[in-house]
Amino acid sequence: MPRDGCKECSRRRIKCDKGVPECVKCTKKGIKCTGVGRQIRFIEGVISKGKRKGQTFPDVEGFTTKLGLEFENALMSTPRLREHTGTDNEVERASVETEDGPPNNDIDDDGAEEIQLVRYQGQHDLPAWTLPDDGTFMPFYYDPGADLTLELLKPGIQMLFNHFSQSIASIMVVFDSGSNGYRNFLLPLAYEDDLVQRAVSVVAAFHMAPQRPDLLPVAEKGLSSIIQRLRADAFAGESNKVFSMSTWATVILLLVGETVTGSQDFVHLYPMLTNLLSHNEVLAPELTLVQRRFLLQQSRIFQLFTPPLLDSSQGCETFQKDLSFYFDFMFSNECFGDPCVAEEAIVYQDAIKQARHIYMRQALGNYHSGQLHEDVEKLRLMVIPIRSDSPGMHTLPWVYFIAAASSEDQGHRTFFTSRLAQVYQKTRMNSILVALKRLEQIWLLQPNGEWARNPSLVNPVLII
Repeated sequence: MPRDGCKECSRRRIKCDKGVPECVKCTKKGIKCTGVGRQIRFIEGVISKGKRKGQTFPDVEGFTTKLGLEFENALMSTPRLREHTGTDNEVERASVETEDGPPNNDIDDDGAEEIQLVRYQGQHDLPAWTLPDDGTFMPFYYDPGADLTLELLKPGIQMLFNHFSQSIASIMVVFDSGSNGYRNFLLPLAYEDDLVQRAVSVVAAFHMAPQRPDLLPVAEKGLSSIIQRLRADAFAGESNKVFSMSTWATVILLLVGETVTGSQDFVHLYPMLTNLLSHNEVLAPELTLVQRRFLLQQSRIFQLFTPPLLDSSQGCETFQKDLSFYFDFMFSNECFGDPCVAEEAIVYQDAIKQARHIYMRQALGNYHSGQLHEDVEKLRLMVIPIRSDSPGMHTLPWVYFIAAASSEDQGHRTFFTSRLAQVYQKTRMNSILVALKRLEQIWLLQPNGEWARNPSLVNPVLII
């Protein structure tokens, strides 16, 4: 069971105040505090530097060193899953009526001790789909009933893969369909790639941990193993590993894991993603056009929603781009084939645009008396038609968080926190519970809705 606080307070057998980056109790005593969370020590020389094969990549050595340092700086703080299990007080306080969700039938009571993150051979009998000339985003393989047959996997891994397919893949895209790349690309890839398999299994285990606490140490051990592997590859300087499909997919999956746990490690993981994308010309040349489109789609979503949560200057820089740059990836053409789905997609786009507008005006100090209330009210009216059973309703937690953090009116705060609680009832993402706690801190420290001027005043949370 991980300690609750810094290592120094744990050794002194006192309760840590969990200050960031150093706790107050250590600071007062003049003790060097290592910070909250699990400390990972990497062993040098795990992988010896191999010979490069294939293409010559520009500035690879500088990039791989930088990427390795990003992994070295990551503290990998322990997710606060246990403190939110049970009554879910934050959701209860939101006072929103929600229907009971379906039981977690994919959670198997058997085989927990059999979970081993090992490598399996890939499926070679899955029929490949080609990309039509018109650029339509097609499924990667035929997936009847969107339910995987995982006969090649041990029971524990099969349980995790099924949970990922049923409970995570469906909420990481706006509209779940036969072309869901999490289910139809990343899961088949996990059969062949041990690193991706570990990442999928870790994310699923963290998501199941509130109902299956025995999976938490499995997930933590697997996460440590992934970070060590990625760091070793980066410092080894082997370009074909650093710029591979496996690395790209794994970093995206680890960011998905951050939305599951509510951890702060995304502040280290996100720069890794942007660094990979900055070398797009040599990134994962083995990908098909369809596969690359999916990974870019997911990368763009993180690129849109993450910077505003970290720093106002980063947020403003992101929002200066035309949002269609991101929407082209978030909302594929197939979304607009169904009139009902198309109508929802337009509402989601408009809501994101309005949240961006509120963030930008607040960050730049362009609000005068009454204008902030009017803009937040406009956003509230936009999202009122969205019901708990609306397709893609899980798309807007970022919008609700921005609106709640920028609200100075108690009615608006109650409305948007209730919407966050509604999304949590569907997704069970711990980041939403962490975000609800962050909002209480924001309203105390920045009561007039000026959060966007200094988002770093409270610890960040990746809520998308």
